[in-house]
Order: sequence, then C-alpha cells, then structure tokens
Amino acid sequence: MTDDDDIIKQTTNLLVMGNTLQRKFSYCSREVKMELFRSHCYSIYCNSLWSRFKVATLNCLKVCHNDILKRLLGLPRWCSSSLAFARSGVNNLDVIRQLSVFSLTSRVELSTNSIITSVRQSSAYVCGPIQQRWLGLLFVQNVG
Repeated sequence: MTDDDDIIKQTTNLLVMGNTLQRKFSYCSREVKMELFRSHCYSIYCNSLWSRFKVATLNCLKVCHNDILKRLLGLPRWCSSSLAFARSGVNNLDVIRQLSVFSLTSRVELSTNSIITSVRQSSAYVCGPIQQRWLGLLFVQNVG
C-alpha cells in the first residue's frame, strides 16, 4: 500500500485551485495573489503522513506547486522556482511539508493521551517508515 493515490489526488486538487486563482484573480495586486496562494496552496492535507510513495509522484506535486506560483506572478515556466518563492516571500512545497511534519511530531511528542503515549513508545513508531521519513524531512544531514 502506498500514498501515491493520495498524492495524485492532492495534485489534482492543487491544479484545480491554481487554475481558479489564476482565472478569477489575475487582475489583483501581487500582495493579494501571494495571500491567496498562502491560503489556498499551503493546505496539502495529510502530507505529513505520507511515508511510502514514488519520488516521481511527489515531484509531480512539486512541479504543480511551482507552476501555480509562476502563473500567478506571470513568470515564464522556465524561470527559477526557488528565486520566485524567495522573492515572493512564500514557502515552497518542501518547507510546507517540513512545517507540517514538525507540527504533527510536536503534538505527538507533547501529548499526554495514554493511547498516543503507548503508540509513541512502541517499536513500530520508533523504527517505522513514517518516523524515518519524518526524521529525513526535519533534519538535514551534512555529507562530506
């Protein structure tokens, strides 16, 4: 069982939202467009729970997210996405996923609920694929 179907569904939802924003708000100011982007394109539900997926599937979601921002700003498709995100002051998909994982792990670690505490202390949680994915997203490892 993989998370690919959910990622594809989120990609479709994001494309629909991006097209709607571009169509309905093309004449708004840059600030308004960025606020709309934050409010409608940051909500990628359950992304912190994705642990088993093809990298290509997630890359499709990233490309979609990048293209929406560039289309809202009227930038050509070939221009740098990193630069567009930095200049606009909005988060890219990697940062959104990191913040989502950090929020969830913080709530799990601080929870005093007995069921969550039991799960948190189990080997399935400590050594499981979702924990490994979370650690990979939250901590950058220095190479070399």
